[in-house]
Amino acid sequence: MDLTALKIRVYRRLPPRWQRRVVRLATPNFTVGGIGLVTVDGTQVLLVRPSYRNGWVPPGGHLNSHEQPLDGIVRELREELGLDLVFAPWHRVSFDAGRQGVAFISVATLPEEVTVTPRSPEVLEARWFPLTDLPAFPPDFVEGMPDGDLDAIRAAGLRQSDSPERPGPRG
Repeated sequence: MDLTALKIRVYRRLPPRWQRRVVRLATPNFTVGGIGLVTVDGTQVLLVRPSYRNGWVPPGGHLNSHEQPLDGIVRELREELGLDLVFAPWHRVSFDAGRQGVAFISVATLPEEVTVTPRSPEVLEARWFPLTDLPAFPPDFVEGMPDGDLDAIRAAGLRQSDSPERPGPRG
């Protein structure tokens, strides 16, 4: 019997709890995060300037252990910006094997006029940017903002415009 066959036989005899531990030790670990694309009208998006990176990126952060992606995005935006938003189910997942990271990206619209103010040392500044004039993202922001993200932001704005008139964002 070769070594691989022996490993499989031993693995199959382990209780499920130990099987999970073996898999965790034998395979790469990945960080998991969430990114919130926030708009009011679908023509602009909220970006933040984090204290730990150069440049502007959409708000978000790492998920806690056992935290669902949407719950993590909601928590991060509440902690960092004081926003209490409802996000649509994530529309895209970004996977970066080199960095060993996975990010769930979701879109939300602000429910009313809100002044966005950083509330965490992680965020130095928050600002609205037109989708037609986004700043260059930092090279370490591998998730980027492809056309699918821009389309999802525009669609959220269209859905928002179907509801009663709302003023634009301040801040």
